[in-house]
Amino acid sequence: MAQNQFGSHVKIVRSDNGSEFTSRLMQQFYREHGILRQSSCIDTPQQNGRVERKHRHVLNVARALLFQASLPTKFWGECVLAAAHLINRTPSKLLVGKTPYEMLYQQKPSYEHLKVFGTLCFAKIKGSKDKFAPRGKKCLFVGYPFGQKG
Repeated sequence: MAQNQFGSHVKIVRSDNGSEFTSRLMQQFYREHGILRQSSCIDTPQQNGRVERKHRHVLNVARALLFQASLPTKFWGECVLAAAHLINRTPSKLLVGKTPYEMLYQQKPSYEHLKVFGTLCFAKIKGSKDKFAPRGKKCLFVGYPFGQKG
């Protein structure tokens, strides 16, 4: 939050001119929440230093997950999502030892569900009535589902 010329607080979002920030839906969201959107000049990522640094951090972690798991680059999206999931649950000096998750939800994150990215796992096969039919399908663990536990 920043203060405007009258001393009151204003919510500001600074971004490039990407369509994810300039769409009609986002413009409506900004208006409804009293957010002022500022854009950087074209082809000047240095104007978004924090965002560019965090973007680089996410991609570095995603790249490490991809290489560690020996997966082809077609899994880059899953790597980015898993990287964001892990980063949001990692303590930060900037947050005085707290995690982004903790700052958002006011509770410490659980680590019990974390698995090694790219390892062997089995997906349960439902509905087989044959006692000797396979009950699981061999898979690789490539991320954490949104909004559900397993």
